[in-house]
Amino acid sequence: MRVKIESTGGFAGRDVMVAQYDTDELTAAQADRIHRAVDELAGSKERGEPDEIGADLPAYRITVGGPDDPDARVFEVKGDPGEALNAPLNALLQGP
Repeated sequence: MRVKIESTGGFAGRDVMVAQYDTDELTAAQADRIHRAVDELAGSKERGEPDEIGADLPAYRITVGGPDDPDARVFEVKGDPGEALNAPLNALLQGP
């Protein structure tokens, strides 16, 4: 599974790639940690859990899957990754 994380939003409004990795290239434990974080992120979005609100807040775009993958998923997460609300984002930013 490919995971790409981009920083977006904030005052500058620029998109910057923060991390990119492929779970096929990780150890089983590292890949499991990434899979759990993605599953938790998907679950929070399905439950409709709110993001923080504010135009100047940092935001992250997490793309799961490759550019040619018809099943690729994209998640937008707003707010400080250190907040408990964003625990899956924090795990993904820390990487494997």
